[in-house]
Amino acid sequence: MIRLLDARLASRIAAGEVIERPQSILREFLDNSLDAGASEIRVEIEGGGIDRLSVIDNGSGITREDLSILGNRHATSKIHDEDDLYSITTLGFRGEALYSIGAVSKLTIKTRSADSGEASTLVIDNGTRMEIIPSGPDRGTIATAENLFSDIPARRAFLKRPQTEAQMIRSLLISKALAFPSVRFSLVSDGALRLDWPQAENLKERVMMLYRSEGIADADVEALHADGEGFSVDIIAGNSAVKRSDRKEIRVYVNNRPVDDYPVQQAVTYGYGELLPGGSFPVAAVFIHDSPELADFNIHPTKREVKLRNKAEIHHAITTLIQGGIKRRIPEIVPKQPEFYLDTAKRTETGKSVPTYSRSPSTGSYRSPDLSFSECIGSAYKESDRAWLEKAKALKEREAQRREERKTAETCSDNEERKVSFRYIGQAFSLFLIAEVDGELLFIDQHAAHERILYDELIKQKSIQKLLVPIHIETDGISSEFLDEHSHVYTKLGIMLSKREDGEWEITALPASCRPIETEIVDFIQSSRLDENELESKLFAVIACRAAIKAGDSIDRWSAESLIEKALMLDEPACPHGRTFIIKLSEKDLRMLAGRTS
Repeated sequence: MIRLLDARLASRIAAGEVIERPQSILREFLDNSLDAGASEIRVEIEGGGIDRLSVIDNGSGITREDLSILGNRHATSKIHDEDDLYSITTLGFRGEALYSIGAVSKLTIKTRSADSGEASTLVIDNGTRMEIIPSGPDRGTIATAENLFSDIPARRAFLKRPQTEAQMIRSLLISKALAFPSVRFSLVSDGALRLDWPQAENLKERVMMLYRSEGIADADVEALHADGEGFSVDIIAGNSAVKRSDRKEIRVYVNNRPVDDYPVQQAVTYGYGELLPGGSFPVAAVFIHDSPELADFNIHPTKREVKLRNKAEIHHAITTLIQGGIKRRIPEIVPKQPEFYLDTAKRTETGKSVPTYSRSPSTGSYRSPDLSFSECIGSAYKESDRAWLEKAKALKEREAQRREERKTAETCSDNEERKVSFRYIGQAFSLFLIAEVDGELLFIDQHAAHERILYDELIKQKSIQKLLVPIHIETDGISSEFLDEHSHVYTKLGIMLSKREDGEWEITALPASCRPIETEIVDFIQSSRLDENELESKLFAVIACRAAIKAGDSIDRWSAESLIEKALMLDEPACPHGRTFIIKLSEKDLRMLAGRTS
């Protein structure tokens, strides 16, 4: 038997699409406060927002006339006709949020209109609407939701612990606050102040309020900006010293809304390219301001998704902006500030303590008040003057000039060719080559350095060797279709492919340097489906990695010196996977670590 649902039941079903937990209520309250032009927003919660959640703002408020309609389904001041859906400039627009909140909690709106000056209070208790009371705050609006899902025990049972819900509220508040540097945000949880972000001068200063709390230094973050046709992009991003194991810290905003947009995250990752090691992801906040008619947010109840009609142009702008603006940081070993421990048992005749050896309260070991290497050494990223790179480049240019002069004059022998000046010290842990260059010790990862050298040689190589016996490859349907369209890319790389029949291919020629690793190349061809630029870089990275000296290999002095010389002539001290392979330790810092300071 078919029958109409009870009105209250229908409203609660509809509310379930919008209100999932206290965090959902906060999102809607914040949107309304920001749309009202608030410059200060305070959030107060009790019991993780389940018992009570209030948002207090100093915005323009609501007139009594509007308040009499507010809370009804589809009641909104943001849009008026169908055309407005295609040029949305506000965070809220559907007129569903307050209606949904009032259906599953006790909703109280206290407000004072900046236009009329009249104060009003409206209460909607689980769908029951009360009469408007002529009282309210001195300014702005206080929106409160109490006892969420109290009349729907099944829904309330699915909420998490109050501490977890409170943490989700804090995360959402931070996410919203990043896009609005001119607004002060604060959070009070169960009477304790948990967050207080003052107004900031610009986007970078606001984003740094988050990054500093995560241990990221200002010097490790760049602020980038680009303008396009109908859009602009601002990116606050960490350099190569700042990385994470997942994409969670690639935050995307479109017209000040935080959105889930994997293609934009991917554009950011492409922009970093080899700056980060494989499996690592950058820390970046991307703020896209697009023409309202080109961005459609009306595709998801929580407005977490967006369709961009100029997506390709924006993605290209993001990738290009990062490629030109984010630089590699070279790690340096620098001393930390020393910790001193005083033994107060020994005193002078005047009663003053004198420093002596004493036991560390944290480890129980004895420490000297003088600096020690084990206490003070720390790996940190310092702003590199890139002096050694500039010197290496200058040497490279002079070397090319000298070779040209020798070719012209035909009077100089090969023994007269000058090389990069360094002193080889030795190999440590069968992995690091140690050399002294211009008053600095360089620790060079032999595998990563050799990998980069081989990679660069592969990029430049032209020697192709035809195979007497072709290498047979079996592919699945998807791989075979990919090769049908992209076999010409492999041809450019010196790998000649010919198709015998569906699912079967042959390699008839290879670069000469690839002959020892034919199996790896076959595996790569069978599994890779990349665009042309990625295909070249990934393939040669695989080849170079397999052919390079491995960690644990012992090498003779001649090979080590040759490898160091080539490594110092590279433009970028990073392997093809993005990992920096040189660490520096200056003589000054080493003396400091050893306590030999004047």
